[in-house]
Amino acid sequence: MSKSILDAKRYAAIFKVLHDRHGTSLMDETLTIAARIEGANPLFQVVLEKKDRTIRYTMEAAVSRVAYPAMSLGETLDVCVDFLDWYLAEYFREDRDAFLPLDWKAFRFGDLEVMARGDLRNALLDDLADAWLQGDTESVTKAVEGLKKRPGR
Repeated sequence: MSKSILDAKRYAAIFKVLHDRHGTSLMDETLTIAARIEGANPLFQVVLEKKDRTIRYTMEAAVSRVAYPAMSLGETLDVCVDFLDWYLAEYFREDRDAFLPLDWKAFRFGDLEVMARGDLRNALLDDLADAWLQGDTESVTKAVEGLKKRPGR
């Protein structure tokens, strides 16, 4: 498991900026952020998740420090944050129909190249599938019944 590279103060500042800019677009969702080192490169992650866990969209951005040796770790992390901030604005502007690729892809971002990827999952169904594979049919049945009782179903 990778260690976070955001202290509490930096985490709060980044979260506040992203939530101030995009919070009004959230629809019964939570927004979480994380940052860690992968190899020598900073990786910034934003997760949008419906409170019922039926949609979990994980977005990640990284900048190669080898490609930009003059940039500090903090500067490359800032670029990752700025990229995902820009991407979230596009995502919401496009009515949630602009997705990052599943595999890492290079994106031109100003004068830099940012690697980014996204993963859209249904965490609730993933957990139910795991429970079913482990033979816990009672939990699966209860969860399905609960889903049927939700408004709009």
